Amino acid sequence: MSSTTTSAAAASSSCGSIYVMPITDAACALPASGNNSAIMSQCCKDAPVTKYDDDCAFYCLAEGQTIGNLTSCITSNGGTQVFCNNSNQTATATASVSSSSSTGTSTSTGTKTGSSASSTSSSAAMVNQPVSKTGLGLLAMFFCSAVAAVVA
Repeated sequence: MSSTTTSAAAASSSCGSIYVMPITDAACALPASGNNSAIMSQCCKDAPVTKYDDDCAFYCLAEGQTIGNLTSCITSNGGTQVFCNNSNQTATATASVSSSSSTGTSTSTGTKTGSSASSTSSSAAMVNQPVSKTGLGLLAMFFCSAVAAVVA
C-alpha cells in the first residue's frame, strides 16, 4: 500500500507549478486534462497552444483578443480551471506569433516556442525586473501598520 502512495505522490509532484506560466506576456492557461487541448485550440485563434510544466498544462497568448474574451471563450466551452497571468481583462498580448512558430505545436516545441517567444518579445523580458528592497520595506511597513491598527 505504501508503494501506491509513493507513486501517486511522485506523479503529483511533477505537476507542481502549472500556475506559473513560462512567459510574462498576457496569456491564459488550462491544466492538461480532458478535452482542454481542444478548448484551447478553439479559443486561442491564431496563437499556438503550448504545453509547459512537464506537459501538465497548456497556455496561449491573448493575441488578437483580450484576456477577458479569451477567458470567456474557454469557460463557455467547458474549461473550468482557466487561469491567466494578467488580471487586467482588457489586456492583450504585446508579442505577435510568427507563422513559422505557430505551425509546430507538438510536445517538443514547448522549449522552441518559449525561446522564440522570449526573443520575439524583448519588451516582456524588461518587465521582469528584480524586486527592490525599498519596495519590500514599504510593503512590510504597510503590513505592520495594518496589524498594529487591528490590534489597537
